[in-house]
Amino acid sequence: MTDSKLTEGLRIKSRLGPRNKDIKGIAYDSRLVKKDFLFVAVRGLSVDGHDYIDDAISRGASAVVAEHAVELKRARQLAGQDEISFIEVPDSREALALISASFYGHPSKRLSLIGITGTNGKTTTSFITKSIIEAGGKTSGLLGTICYMTGDGITNAFNTTPESMDLQRYLNEMVDNQMQYAVIEVSSHALSLMRVAGCSFRTAAFTNFTRDHLDFHGTMDEYYKAKNRLFHYLDRDGSAVLNIDDPMIRPLARTLDCNVITCGIEEGAMIRAENISELVAGGKGQETGFGMSFDISTPKSRFSVNSGLIGRFNVYNILMSAGIAYSLGFEDDVIQYGIKHAKPVPGRFENIDEGQTFLCIVDYAHTDDALRKCIEEARAITGNRVITVFGCGGDRDRTKRPLMGGVATELSDLVVITSDNPRTESPMEIIEDILKGVKKSNYKVQPAREEAIREAISMAGAGDTVVIAGKGHENYQEINGVRHHFSDKEIAREAINSR
Repeated sequence: MTDSKLTEGLRIKSRLGPRNKDIKGIAYDSRLVKKDFLFVAVRGLSVDGHDYIDDAISRGASAVVAEHAVELKRARQLAGQDEISFIEVPDSREALALISASFYGHPSKRLSLIGITGTNGKTTTSFITKSIIEAGGKTSGLLGTICYMTGDGITNAFNTTPESMDLQRYLNEMVDNQMQYAVIEVSSHALSLMRVAGCSFRTAAFTNFTRDHLDFHGTMDEYYKAKNRLFHYLDRDGSAVLNIDDPMIRPLARTLDCNVITCGIEEGAMIRAENISELVAGGKGQETGFGMSFDISTPKSRFSVNSGLIGRFNVYNILMSAGIAYSLGFEDDVIQYGIKHAKPVPGRFENIDEGQTFLCIVDYAHTDDALRKCIEEARAITGNRVITVFGCGGDRDRTKRPLMGGVATELSDLVVITSDNPRTESPMEIIEDILKGVKKSNYKVQPAREEAIREAISMAGAGDTVVIAGKGHENYQEINGVRHHFSDKEIAREAINSR
């Protein structure tokens, strides 16, 4: 494909050099450039691709897209040749996304693409949605926080939503592997950084909206605006699926110019849960089990569902998945089967059962709202004490740290405050921020996360519940920029079995 064809539709400010050059590949990392590649200089959060234009040219780039004409002119002079194309654009991230979509043949238009955004619940909703699609005899890929599934194996995820070029490549793999649907989690970062530009969504869902990522977005208003951008990429006849019970999302039902499907527990929702019943058994001499059932009413029918999940937050996740399936035209029996047979999502209110007389729950909750819901659900199923282990991530939103400290000490009987992924921050400085919000003196500090988990489990008695929050499915801990193998689940199992 030629550079002229790839850049059709871009907002181009200036162009130097020849046109219609044959492009063999595209890259935004200069180290991956090969002969006759097009290199897009992207300004990252810590690295600026404009600093690597010369490197890209030295590796064989025959076309360069960048935001600064002065950089392009300088690079062209240094290259000492006129056969390289230089294209100036106002936003190279947008250009990378649109070029990538074009290079891979617009794969989102050859799939039924489903995007799920929201502060919490994206992962569980995406897994249930995929289960329903497959229950209907269709094939589906998935891209999200835990992994990327393109129909040809599973890859561990690096970002919730891949960078735009990688996203288009994964979608193209799904097409090649004969996937009919693609379910992707769409983060606010991805929306702000234009990663899904060039995508065409058949359905876009918004699970909920609470405080998070203010280190990146600055304000809640900017964070909310980022989430809403997902609906800009809907097909002309696409559908929006909204949690109508969330007061921040509710106004969208009136303002979006598309087919809107609302989900909720309260009156007025199109897809509504009623008669919710949870089953949790546990304790000495009892088999531990999880599950719930409820009725779903739609504008056309009413049916019951059963799930191995528990908790009010999972009622919403199931409802959102049912709403997505409804928007896609799946029948009630398919939705029922897909919900019932959805596999447990790693690290999402996951029960660590080694035959002990207490419950041990590992959850990804890393915001004050998610932690509150997690502990409240633990309280609802616990006969005795709730013991919570949690920390906060370094180099991330500091404003939520005291809020999480307040939630944990208010709702738990005992709290062990520890590290999460400290990244480049001092663990004790992060903990000091958490301590500013504590409500009671029912806590102790143990910066070493492994020791914190072991201490909490050593304190647990029959009928208690230990909640280990923050990392969920993650199998690493990042300290001073280095990722070390670390799994809350592995440590919890070892600690339980060593009692």
